[in-house]
Amino acid sequence: MNQSAHWFSRVVYTGIAVNMIFVVLLLFAPEFLFNLLHMTTPAPIIWARSSAILLLEISIIYVPVAQDPFRYPIISWMTIFVTRGGGASFFILAVLLFNQQLGFLSIALTDTFFGTVEAVLLYRAMQTQSAQST
Repeated sequence: MNQSAHWFSRVVYTGIAVNMIFVVLLLFAPEFLFNLLHMTTPAPIIWARSSAILLLEISIIYVPVAQDPFRYPIISWMTIFVTRGGGASFFILAVLLFNQQLGFLSIALTDTFFGTVEAVLLYRAMQTQSAQST
């Protein structure tokens, strides 16, 4: 695995860890998380907890990509553009266009940060891998 791929894996695993913080808080202390983000707690709370399960499932899909980004390159790119890019876009638009609470920008900024760093590293890793194989 080349240096960029190695760092890509580290960043993906770090993103999974950050996601797990959201998952644990949403499952076991949703009121604390919403207060921390200066947001109102949704009622019924089951909707917040169900989003934690979905985030957990997405994070599980990241694991094989972190282990070997070259095995299924389309999936590697999808974890960046579909999940990170989609999440960032959704929450930015929700706040800017649909007057949702500003606390949702924390999710958008997290996804934007990890998606951008992962995209740069994966691009460099794929370029290096391609150059090494020719």
